[in-house]
Amino acid sequence: MRMLAVLAAAFLLATPVLAQDTGGISSTALSRCAGKIGLETRTDDAAFVAIMLDGMPWVTIERTEEKVGSQTIATTVTGTGAQRQRRGGTVPFLFTCLIDDKGEAVMFHSTRLRPEAGQLLPPATVILGSATYREKMALPHGIELRVQLLDIAKDPQGEIVAEQVVRSGWAVPIAFGLRAPNDLKPAGRKLVIAARMALGRKTLFQLKQPQPLAAGDLGKPVDLVLEKVGEP
Repeated sequence: MRMLAVLAAAFLLATPVLAQDTGGISSTALSRCAGKIGLETRTDDAAFVAIMLDGMPWVTIERTEEKVGSQTIATTVTGTGAQRQRRGGTVPFLFTCLIDDKGEAVMFHSTRLRPEAGQLLPPATVILGSATYREKMALPHGIELRVQLLDIAKDPQGEIVAEQVVRSGWAVPIAFGLRAPNDLKPAGRKLVIAARMALGRKTLFQLKQPQPLAAGDLGKPVDLVLEKVGEP
């Protein structure tokens, strides 16, 4: 876990931090990995609740030129996540995801952590919340929730403080748990939460405006109501 944090820090130093370069998530690689594990989990358990993959600052995305059998692996994604269980609670894990040269996630491997054995995710300030919408309609299969905690104090586009992609059992509200750095200091920051529900590259629901998050709100649940996005 210590090595994962070091790699993540190195990645952040080398990569521009932009809020909306790929549809509400810092990298499409994270979305592709979420799609892979979401499909595999649904195949094994049609009534699963949710899989959550953490983005910045807990993810490392590396360009590679490796072969796995006959497949060329172009990108390796490593990071942290959690599976929400029907009986309540979440099971944290570390993951590695391989993406081929066509941009498809071809392998997802996770290792569940055992808190009772001292296996824990890196310390973080966790912002719990949920997202829903007003329309009376079912979510299409394959949709995912993308949530970002942004600091817009210096740049209106926002610097990503934390983000998460959630693949759920397609029922709302969809719960999330943003893991911000444990040393997060709100002073001097202007924190907001941005969220959307997307199907591939298409956004179906989105917060009309990012929701401000005051320092006193960091320990409170955040309930988001997304608006339906009209056809262009």
